[in-house]
Amino acid sequence: MKTEAGEKAFDCVKWTRRTRDRISAEIRDMSQDELVRWFEDRRPKDPFLAELFDRREAPTGDRAVAPVAGGRGATLPS
Repeated sequence: MKTEAGEKAFDCVKWTRRTRDRISAEIRDMSQDELVRWFEDRRPKDPFLAELFDRREAPTGDRAVAPVAGGRGATLPS
């Protein structure tokens, strides 16, 4: 969205690049153990985001029994 002056109210690409560069500089010289602690210290407090954060890889097997967002154990319709 642009304002009257033609400037974007929020530039997602600029924000993403600036954030990525800041994080990269912060973790550049960390060991594996330090990186694990760094991520754990920033674990989301929201239960839904925490569940997404905890997933190590995509579910495998039959999609009909794959866990759904929110972790309620529901299955997808066939």
